[in-house]
Amino acid sequence: MPAARIEHAVIVTGHDLNTLRYAIEVAIRARKRNGLPASPTLTRLLHLTSGHTDDRKPPGDETTPHDPIPLAAAAEQLGVSARHARRLAPRIGGRKVKGRWTVDRHALAEHLEGRT
Repeated sequence: MPAARIEHAVIVTGHDLNTLRYAIEVAIRARKRNGLPASPTLTRLLHLTSGHTDDRKPPGDETTPHDPIPLAAAAEQLGVSARHARRLAPRIGGRKVKGRWTVDRHALAEHLEGRT
């Protein structure tokens, strides 16, 4: 039996495990392609389905500082419209939290330095 549900857990083995891993990889690529930040949950699930037995969080999840500023302030510093800043946000340290974009202050400063 390749997959089984036991109370609040699912045991997946064999070909079903490979299919699950593939689906997770597709979801991660789609988020990246659509400019969304990496999902810690999907990254952890990919790690779990890759044959590793320990459930450690991937490096950089909680260790990366994020000093957020509102997207409107970032747009003003960049000298662009808020709409264009939303397009740039994933490339300049932006994160979408509860439907609103914020941009990492340090990543924005690095972007501005590299642009001049």
